[in-house]
Amino acid sequence: MTKQIKTHSCMKIALVIKSLSLSGGGAERFSRNLIRGLLARGHEISVFCFDWDDGTKQLGISLHKIPKLSKWKHPWFDFSEKVHNEIKKNGNFDVVFGLTQLCPQDVHRLGGGIYRYWYELKYGKFLPLQMLRGRVRSALKFEKQMYSPGNYKHLITISEMDKRILQKYYNVPKEKIHTIYNGFDFEEFNCKNRENDRAGICAEFKIPTKKTIALFAANNYKRKGLPQAVTSLLKTNNPEKFTLIVIGRGRTGIKKKLSNMANGKLEVIWLDHVKNPAHFYRGSDVFLFPTLYDSFANVIGEALACGLPVITTEQAGGAEFVIKGESGFVVKNAYATNEMSKHLNKFTDKDFCAAFSKKAPEIVSKHTIDRCAEEVEKVLFLDTNCTNLH
Repeated sequence: MTKQIKTHSCMKIALVIKSLSLSGGGAERFSRNLIRGLLARGHEISVFCFDWDDGTKQLGISLHKIPKLSKWKHPWFDFSEKVHNEIKKNGNFDVVFGLTQLCPQDVHRLGGGIYRYWYELKYGKFLPLQMLRGRVRSALKFEKQMYSPGNYKHLITISEMDKRILQKYYNVPKEKIHTIYNGFDFEEFNCKNRENDRAGICAEFKIPTKKTIALFAANNYKRKGLPQAVTSLLKTNNPEKFTLIVIGRGRTGIKKKLSNMANGKLEVIWLDHVKNPAHFYRGSDVFLFPTLYDSFANVIGEALACGLPVITTEQAGGAEFVIKGESGFVVKNAYATNEMSKHLNKFTDKDFCAAFSKKAPEIVSKHTIDRCAEEVEKVLFLDTNCTNLH
């Protein structure tokens, strides 16, 4: 049973998200943790989304299905229109809280990043040419509208990095932006019994215990930097000292290409969905996550909580949790493969790994689910009496 936490008032919250699941990781895990945290604080939550699994009914929320989108409209514009139609049908709410692209809304949490910045990273000097594509142009038009005055009351970023990007590209007043780091479930993600988990993984996958196990976890291989992860491992002093475990489903073409690159040089174990990611965090020696851009990336916090040091990039909001030389290393960008390989060489030393594993959980420990819910709640209460968006 969810523990009830005393709070100053109860709100009726319209929470908007694309889908809701009890089994998914990443953004889905954050969403259900946040819902549980807000419910524990006594709030009434109605979720508006495309779909949900049967287990979500256990949460004690109202679920409202968003109709199928039109093929002829940009999905963000169409989604927003349909969401607000459904909200109007289902009564008055104190606050409309978007965990996805929505316009207008009272409070928006930027879980998926800022597309204007991402497109600049992705397309570089070819961005003007990409702007000729209707989908790209419409996405940027919507995003500009979403962050225009009058279409939001407050914005929540999940890293200081995204706060700076938001101010740079959309000139949002700093007093309207609130950085709230994600909360983590420390009953699931913790550093207990790391030796047992490592022994179990080595036995299951026939990995020699003297090897260094590098872990990568993401579904989008390209954006999360798997090609660069493989390249950096191949550039180490002796790639045969490493085994790379890949968790997540990506494009088969990228998987085939990387398998050919690693063949005979680097052992790679390909896994799709795993039921217990914490088991792999605890059983590995280093988490290699050279993402091209991530607002935060829950996997970084989860890895650290499990005592797994992290190598990531400056474009990961979760890098703000990585203390250089103590809980991991942060490189300039995903293409700094030489720098990554130098750091990876250090993790072939078991004593070095042990020292980093001891430090890794410390910075994450204060970021609980309840703390995240409490900080989100404070933002949701701001201006709730004067909202005119719905």
